[in-house]
Amino acid sequence: MCPSRASSVVRTTTSDTSGNMLLSAMTDSSNDAPMTNFFDVRSRARRRLRALARPGVEFAGDALADFGARSRAGSHSVECESRNAHLDVRGRRARDGRATRMKNMFHRALGIILASRAIVCATNFTTFDCDEAFNFWEPLHYLTHGHGLQTWEHGGEFALRSYAYLAMHYPVAMVGRALFGADDGRSTFALVRAALGAASAYCEADLVDAVSGRSVITGAILMVIFATNTGMAIASTAFLPSSFAMMCVAVATAAALRREHRRACKACVMAVVFGWPFSGIATIPFGLYAIYGVGFSATMRTVLATTVAASAVSVAFDSYMYSPKGQLKFVSSVFNLLDYNIMNDKSDLYGTEPRSFYMKNLALNFQLTGVFALMAPFSIAVAVAMKAWHEQQVFKNKILRGNKNDDAASVLKNINAYRNNWRAMIFVCSPFPLVAAFFMGIPHKEERFLYMIYPSICLSAAIGLGSVAEGALLVSRRAKSRALEKVTICSVCVALLVSSLLSLSRTAALLTYYSAPAKIYNALPTPKGFEDGNAWPDYLAREYMNGEDDHEINVCVGDEWYRFPSSYHFPSKHYRLRFIETNFDGALPMPFNRDKGGTAHTPVGLNDDNVAHPDQYVDPSECRFLVEADFGTGNLHSHTHFHDIEWRDVASERFIDPLRTPLLSRVFRLPGRLARDVAYVDYALRVRLTPPPRARVLDDDF
Repeated sequence: MCPSRASSVVRTTTSDTSGNMLLSAMTDSSNDAPMTNFFDVRSRARRRLRALARPGVEFAGDALADFGARSRAGSHSVECESRNAHLDVRGRRARDGRATRMKNMFHRALGIILASRAIVCATNFTTFDCDEAFNFWEPLHYLTHGHGLQTWEHGGEFALRSYAYLAMHYPVAMVGRALFGADDGRSTFALVRAALGAASAYCEADLVDAVSGRSVITGAILMVIFATNTGMAIASTAFLPSSFAMMCVAVATAAALRREHRRACKACVMAVVFGWPFSGIATIPFGLYAIYGVGFSATMRTVLATTVAASAVSVAFDSYMYSPKGQLKFVSSVFNLLDYNIMNDKSDLYGTEPRSFYMKNLALNFQLTGVFALMAPFSIAVAVAMKAWHEQQVFKNKILRGNKNDDAASVLKNINAYRNNWRAMIFVCSPFPLVAAFFMGIPHKEERFLYMIYPSICLSAAIGLGSVAEGALLVSRRAKSRALEKVTICSVCVALLVSSLLSLSRTAALLTYYSAPAKIYNALPTPKGFEDGNAWPDYLAREYMNGEDDHEINVCVGDEWYRFPSSYHFPSKHYRLRFIETNFDGALPMPFNRDKGGTAHTPVGLNDDNVAHPDQYVDPSECRFLVEADFGTGNLHSHTHFHDIEWRDVASERFIDPLRTPLLSRVFRLPGRLARDVAYVDYALRVRLTPPPRARVLDDDF
């Protein structure tokens, strides 16, 4: 048999490095090959040595002398040593190549995911969740521009929303205001959303890098899924605490895969304190893994220390923002949120959904990726079986060759190590089924509740594809079947391509069919002191000229209140969103009142029982612009307070009508005839032609 290492020594000198490098000079590839002519063996060995010697490599004299002695001693030793040298060089080059690829994996993934997020941010100015608009964009707009809408959760009496979370975005928004001015809120909106997308991309790239350290194939697949998936595209750029919790879960997953359990625990605490308290459900597996990895006491010390520090910061922000001027009261939004939803159990006031709600939602956001995610446990079982077969075949071949160095124990060790690697990867995906099962049992359901497990779903899908592909490649290479290897690679590529196309089509549908509100509010005319065509009548010009710098122009909305994107979409600081009475009988936001305490004040009428109050509406005579969409059934306010002769269309955008659009055309952005099946309604911006009676009297007096 061939010795494990060669005895020939090679000294390497280059212009960049210095020192000695061991090289072995061997030849031939089979240890049971027949003896050949001595001179042929020696000349062939020397040729291979010269081929291995690169420029800058110098052979020591003792190595040549030793080589000659071994050649004269017999051809078998020379052949074995030359073969081992060749394999040693090839192995070292392969390891160096893998190390380089691993080093570049994070940057490659970051670049690809960032490019994807940039496209989304450049084309998506829509807020798909009214809580994102009213609970986060509006308070941020109040902090940066001095006006905005306040929900009851942000009232000082209730204090359910964290100002520590808002504070993380405040510097970016202020930079946007400084760069673009007070009137260009849309650019500030885009800047904040771009920052969110970049932060999420960094966390996702970190997870791709960690996964690649365990399986390069799975890491590459995960990178593609992150870059193309619909759910990640929307959640990663959403201004929501659950999106922040999603980033923290991605960081915790990456840390757990690297066995950095303390870092994983810190990320989990951040998700709960600064993000969403209910994301603690998703952090349970990482806590258990940390206990297994570093022990109970070390885990508890890390969790407690991080919780105390993070809670102190959170309470400091909340106490300052929710306390009246000249006073300071202790406020914890985390505690208040848990108390309201658990102790008072009032979440059902905001609607309930069947268990199938989340199933449909995940199917829409993940399509084929969701199927791959469900396959993961079974795919791992198949991959481990393939690995066991591969190791068994290798062991049999070594026994047949007479190699007594390996035994069955080493084979079992290799199989167990392979299995445990996949076991660790699937375990960090356990937030997926855990969180889904928990929230399916709660009557009140919303799409954003599951944002925190989106990275887990994507990782599960990558494992479902990557484990089978890796196992199949092991079998194909052991069987020396190039056809099977090509089929495996092509199958994975086709599966990824189809999944990516479905996701991109779904994302395009969302950004196209539902973009009208963001466009309409930005289509408002710039206020000016003279009449400007149909969009800016003469009486509005007079009102604007007679008003002060803080003159307000009311833009009213009725049934379409929940699609309002944010005050950042107004093209001027003078516009204000106001609500007119409709058939909706729930609570609506009211303007922040800086004179009465701003964030510490709770306007009369804001309540935690989701009951409407007259103060949340304005009289129709106060409206100067109106936003509405006619879905066939008609809006109540359109038939009650307004007449067509008093209003004129300023702008109109197409908005999908889900009830009249076939399912497939509604879900995906499809080409050709299927695209023509999409039914639209006009999402209109209208301006009042003449001043209302009260305003007309004031004009005459003036």
